[in-house]
Amino acid sequence: MAGKIDKRLKDLGIALPEAAAPVANYVGTVKTGNLIFVSGQVPVVAGEFKYVGKLGADLAVEDGQAAARLCGINILAQLKKAL
Repeated sequence: MAGKIDKRLKDLGIALPEAAAPVANYVGTVKTGNLIFVSGQVPVVAGEFKYVGKLGADLAVEDGQAAARLCGINILAQLKKAL
């Protein structure tokens, strides 16, 4: 299954970064039974915030969409590390 997921991500042009280490008092993932809970993922690239501000005031809708996509990619990186 992991091979299919990696292939699909590659087909979409998505490269997963190394999962970021927590920078506060939390853990990135917790596994319980057959579930994994992911926490604390923000729009960070190489340790730096890419999008900062309030949507509609400081950031355009397109910036919000890009930030959400980046958070999703960071979530996938955490899941890959946990598995």
